[in-house]
Amino acid sequence: MKQHIALAISRLAHPLLLISLFIIYSTYTIQDPRTAAWTSFAILGIAVIPLIGWNIWKTHKGEYSNFDVSIREQRFSMFGIIFSLSLILIGFLYFSGQPSVLIIGCLLLIEAMLLIFILNFWIKASLHMTISTFICCGLLPLNATLAAILGIIVPFIGWARITQKRHSWEEVLAGMATGLFTGIQLLFWTGYFD
Repeated sequence: MKQHIALAISRLAHPLLLISLFIIYSTYTIQDPRTAAWTSFAILGIAVIPLIGWNIWKTHKGEYSNFDVSIREQRFSMFGIIFSLSLILIGFLYFSGQPSVLIIGCLLLIEAMLLIFILNFWIKASLHMTISTFICCGLLPLNATLAAILGIIVPFIGWARITQKRHSWEEVLAGMATGLFTGIQLLFWTGYFD
């Protein structure tokens, strides 16, 4: 029973699902509906959907053990595609005149991925924890209630990753610290503390 609950939590809190929902929610919060639909569709089409396709393809080929890329050594090629897609995304955001808060958010998310990439030489920091903690901070100025709810859920995400034996406590805490470090920067650079 415990394993089933942990699996459900891990799936619902998958980084690609959370980041997709956050992109849609944040664009609809700061832009008019038509612009938000176009912006979120473009961001998902440039960065998220290709990464999903990449992970499925690599898993199908047997180069990744699973869609989550749970083996530390296998993650390096995933980071290569993440950084490549991120450069294209930043170019799109800049040249399409998107609000600075979106560009800052994406740059800080890239920073989080860069930190996780560096940590990956020694420890497989949890991407589930990095993304959920980052989004928790990002939601704070948009909807404090949602931020608080996610903040309550974040420890359960860590528990789920440990229960599934995908991460150790050190890896969960490293992921959470990375998300918090970049999330606080997001709040600072977008004027939340002013």
